[in-house]
Amino acid sequence: MAGRHRTLHYVTGKGGVGKSTVCAALALAAAARGERVLAIELGQPGGLRRLLGVAADAAGTITPARAAPGVAVAWFEGAAALGEYLVRRLRLGRLGRALIAHPLYQAFATAAPGLRELMVIGKVRDELVLQQVGARPRWDLIVVDAGASGHALGHLRMPAAAARSFPSGLVHREAARNAALLGDRATCAVHVVALPEELPLAEAAQVVVALRALGLGGGALFVNQCRPAAPLGIDALAVRLGDLAVAPALEAARDEVATAVRRARRWERIQERGVAALEAELAMAAVRLPRLWQGDGLARAVALAPLVVEATG
Repeated sequence: MAGRHRTLHYVTGKGGVGKSTVCAALALAAAARGERVLAIELGQPGGLRRLLGVAADAAGTITPARAAPGVAVAWFEGAAALGEYLVRRLRLGRLGRALIAHPLYQAFATAAPGLRELMVIGKVRDELVLQQVGARPRWDLIVVDAGASGHALGHLRMPAAAARSFPSGLVHREAARNAALLGDRATCAVHVVALPEELPLAEAAQVVVALRALGLGGGALFVNQCRPAAPLGIDALAVRLGDLAVAPALEAARDEVATAVRRARRWERIQERGVAALEAELAMAAVRLPRLWQGDGLARAVALAPLVVEATG
């Protein structure tokens, strides 16, 4: 990715591909260079919160909780974001707090999914452009774990759709502002994460196409947990190993090693074919993130941070 430093990053992809790890890596890399970072999960707290070591009850859906040095974590859920909007923007005060605590409000918020999604995006925008300490923004970088692809696309397409549906008035103004922010590629990037396997790669391609149709994206395409390239001559070595004469007691071990080498090479070929096909289909280069076998989730995020930040600017 070329261009100046962008301040808002959304990350999405098929469930289980490592979106939260990529988010954590990006947040930790920014914090390491002295930036103040807010990491956000859309919906209930999950993988990102756990990776960064924040207890589930450490903060509500609105108030950020301290995590790693320089990083705060929050999770934005639609009903809570809508409630905060009503209290703060409409200046309802105690009346507003009583209103959102009432069961009728919860029923209303549940029955209006599009409005909830719009308010969540608006809350992200507020954290980026409204919250300031003196003349400096409160956050230098915001990273959003937008969840699985369908969930994320529902949020990302809502502002433009709402702006079209409401040609004037409060909803139109809020939706238009949020749509403009998401479409500003100098500020916002949407990154897609996949695994080097058929279904995650296919879903990643669909998500990138959908983002382009929405006028969004401009981010990196990460293929996580990639196997390293095999050393030259490994195939010939596997053949020789399989034909190697050994004592009967060692035959089982010899065959197991030879089988493991062939299996690893088979997965590597599947990986390379899949990634190459994805790159050709989308006319963009994928960023390969290595498969890391050691360390917990936080350690893996730290190890991946240099690769992630290089790809995202």
